[in-house]
Amino acid sequence: MSFYDEVLAGALANVLAGVFIVLLYVLIQWFLRATDIVIGNVWRFDGSLDQPQNLRPSFDIRNRSGSRNYLLANVAYFKDKRPIAAFDNKSLWGKELRPGTITFVEAAPVRAFGSVADCLQAEVHVRLQNGHIFWLKGNGPGQQRMGLVQRNAFWLRDKMEKRAVPME
Repeated sequence: MSFYDEVLAGALANVLAGVFIVLLYVLIQWFLRATDIVIGNVWRFDGSLDQPQNLRPSFDIRNRSGSRNYLLANVAYFKDKRPIAAFDNKSLWGKELRPGTITFVEAAPVRAFGSVADCLQAEVHVRLQNGHIFWLKGNGPGQQRMGLVQRNAFWLRDKMEKRAVPME
């Protein structure tokens, strides 16, 4: 190989190594941002189970980020991909999720629901102000709907956090 071929091969290898490192950095940042927020939900009501009133979702929201604040936007209620109740734009709007905190938030009562069975058939969508949406199934408390990639990402993050050495 001539001198110029070696210089070209070395420069190309360095550029490819740089591209690989940047892509790895972007992948890690996406992974951390995708697994920052975990939301659990439960339905609350006033009165007895026979005649519930003021049916409303309560959320257990955990911000596992070390440095990023998030703001809540709204709640939507769907069944079979169609809205079944009015969007709740007021009860959660602007609530801040500080890094490393667990926040308990209760939404406004949903007037379209008259029984607990209606609540359990609904799918609740919680939206952050950055546009990220969380789907919560209605068939039990804390049932966040996840795809295979997201489930594996949460599993991997849990493994990493359990094996991490505290820096404090």
